Amino acid sequence: MRRRVLLALAVMTAVTSACGQSTSGVQQKGGGTLHVLSPLDLEHLDPARNYVTSTIDVARLIYRTLTTNAAAPGAAGGTIVPDLATDLGTPSDGARTWTFHLKPGVKYEDGRPITSKDVKYGVERSFAPELPEGPPYARTWLKGGSTYKGPLQGDELASIETPDDATIVFHLVRPVADFGSAVSLPLFSPVPKDKEAGVAYDNRPFSSGPYKIASFEPKKRIELVRNPHWDRTTDPVRTARPDRVIIDLNLDPAVVDQRMIAAQGEDADAVQFEPITAASVAQVQTDPRLKERLVLGQSTNTRFLALNTARKPLDDVRVRQAVAYALDKEALRTTRGGPIAGDLATTILPPSIPGHTQEDPYPQDVNRAKALLAESGHAAGIDLTLDAPATPGGKAQAEAVQAALGRAGIRVKVNEISSSAYWSTVGTLSQEHDLVIDGWTPDWTGPSTFLPNILDGRAIVKQGNQNRSRYSVKEVDRRFDEIAAMTDPAEAATAYGELASRIMKDAPIVPFLWDRSAFLIGPNVTGAYGHVAFVGRVDLATVGLKGAA
Repeated sequence: MRRRVLLALAVMTAVTSACGQSTSGVQQKGGGTLHVLSPLDLEHLDPARNYVTSTIDVARLIYRTLTTNAAAPGAAGGTIVPDLATDLGTPSDGARTWTFHLKPGVKYEDGRPITSKDVKYGVERSFAPELPEGPPYARTWLKGGSTYKGPLQGDELASIETPDDATIVFHLVRPVADFGSAVSLPLFSPVPKDKEAGVAYDNRPFSSGPYKIASFEPKKRIELVRNPHWDRTTDPVRTARPDRVIIDLNLDPAVVDQRMIAAQGEDADAVQFEPITAASVAQVQTDPRLKERLVLGQSTNTRFLALNTARKPLDDVRVRQAVAYALDKEALRTTRGGPIAGDLATTILPPSIPGHTQEDPYPQDVNRAKALLAESGHAAGIDLTLDAPATPGGKAQAEAVQAALGRAGIRVKVNEISSSAYWSTVGTLSQEHDLVIDGWTPDWTGPSTFLPNILDGRAIVKQGNQNRSRYSVKEVDRRFDEIAAMTDPAEAATAYGELASRIMKDAPIVPFLWDRSAFLIGPNVTGAYGHVAFVGRVDLATVGLKGAA
């Protein structure tokens, strides 16, 4: 592990040197305005609620965490490196206690020093009922977390200690060997108590990173400018080369393609935040000038259809298996651009995750799907409602699901949900329907934050629910605990792979794509690559403009 971390740091140093980035002091030379063209909205910038890869990518410019993903293309980007902390943490008491020390000289946008108490407060906020949707780790791992309700009423969590301003200690209910990776998530970023604004903090998180928010108009645009108190010498990850970053939100994906292809005016200084659309793939791949500006990003993401096992008739495994056999995965991939968008998924764990096994338990077979429906007493077919994002891509995927399942007698009604509220809506039990266009990227590279997050029955909550299939099997939950106690990563990975195969027999989800990302950058953009932690999207932490220092 130590060797891999050092290798990642060496890669980052090489990238930084190539970009000509100074590391001599707080005030950094840079230049220009980077434009980001996004068909998505930012769902939650509040670090307590930020649990969507696209928003985490943006937030990495605004606030820092105890550790973070390396700034490197390919598999090296999955390596966790220190950020605010001096190292990846020191475990004791059999990995039930973890101690971190903050680097000296880290400051907020107003120049005041960041302290361990700020990190403690940031974590405590994630327990507040008013701030759901965030990762489950603090609630499930920290002592007292099952009953703690957050600091908004003045209460503190005793299992987080701050013996001095530079030291923070976490006391866990069980050993967690990779807690140093868990603290790379947004909820482990500092929040000064005097900046607390409850749900309104979503609109203006206080900066501990290289940029601060100059203006934010939700659903339209966010503009970031330099945080003059960010010190490059404390940050081995972010290069922060542009003076300004402007992200336009909720754009038409086809219009984004057209603008990036033309690359005129400010679009020459732009990057595309989501992959090129299916309609533009052929043009981009056959035009040498465009292909030069095409960036391919790796991913650890699996896209899947979540089947709500708590709703009839999907509580019958035969009905769920019928859906799995009926789904046309190739048609779904075509809506995302065809083979350039990734490989057809046959298992929950993608090949990039340890524990992956090669198998295809549900090859498309419409006749088999019809037979299973008949066997379950639904020979005349069934009616289901599909939750899908109200975007052109979401609509195309929904129509592909509708057509494929319809051939087996499964009639699908589409419920379109605004992209700005999609994950919040499908993560609310009272608002989720039968089927959900879903997907999962592990919080760090490995199966420990893949299967348990989306398939542990004990993780089902009323709001912020990640187990959209509402799959709850005691035998499986017990096995999750047994694997979590394994100290050999290879043994645990093998066990997760075997468990994934067992879960697929119940068909709570239907995997259909292991992602790749293909996006265009403007001719003036440099330092761009697709980051594995952000589903192959551009790593905004390293992008610069040609000619800028």
